[in-house]
Amino acid sequence: MYKKAGAGVRKMEATRWLAALFFLMIMFAGIYLSSKSSKTIATLGIPVSLVVFIGILYGVKAMGDKAEAYTYADRALDARRGAVAEEVVGNLLGELPAGYFVVHDFVAKRGNIDHIIVSTKGILTVETKSHRGVVSCEGDLLKRDGKPFEKDFIKQAWAQAYLIRDLLTEKGVCNLRPLPVILFTDADVQVNKKVRGVHIIGIKDLHAFLEGQPAWLSERLSNGIIDCLSSTRLSRDMLPKPKVVAAHHRQWLTPKVVVSPYWNIR
Repeated sequence: MYKKAGAGVRKMEATRWLAALFFLMIMFAGIYLSSKSSKTIATLGIPVSLVVFIGILYGVKAMGDKAEAYTYADRALDARRGAVAEEVVGNLLGELPAGYFVVHDFVAKRGNIDHIIVSTKGILTVETKSHRGVVSCEGDLLKRDGKPFEKDFIKQAWAQAYLIRDLLTEKGVCNLRPLPVILFTDADVQVNKKVRGVHIIGIKDLHAFLEGQPAWLSERLSNGIIDCLSSTRLSRDMLPKPKVVAAHHRQWLTPKVVVSPYWNIR
């Protein structure tokens, strides 16, 4: 069975919530041992106990961001937002016309790639971000609301692109390097240029961006790339477009190394 977009992040979210609940249970047990009164807990009942759990969570939050239970709960909420963003993008990619092949949640040795798009317009790796606010750039620095992001998303996007290039080269398909894209689902993107070679776009511009890419990749090589991604053990969620005929993909595999006329391969 094929997983849906965001499946990996949903799993991460569940793990973090379980970790948060674990720490809350430890604290609740500590309260019980301190008071040594089981009647109090029995009298409260499940509804009130849930309120107590929530109160403990906010109390832990007040103790500081480094408190374990709050940290895990906060990270779980971040994972949920990320999963929702990936699912929204996955639905949009599901509306693409015939000729596109989409891979969701491509699991690799150094993390995962949210989406990979293959067509005669080339290969794109798409990193989805659920951050809010105004996204802008100052020189080569990507910012949100005027402040630098907590991580170097540009470096992350390039790492994903090179990962796929290395995989295709290793399999003898080609040495094409995918075009890296960072897609913000909830932010006002005010970036009108590539930042260190990476396209930065908002979700409302996704289809227009894809339509604007030039068609240069042969159907034969495109099919070979699709076959490689479909067969690799690292891919855990393959979602071929319904209108793409995949029955003859395997015969298109070629050991020939092809260099893109549009991208600077290095």
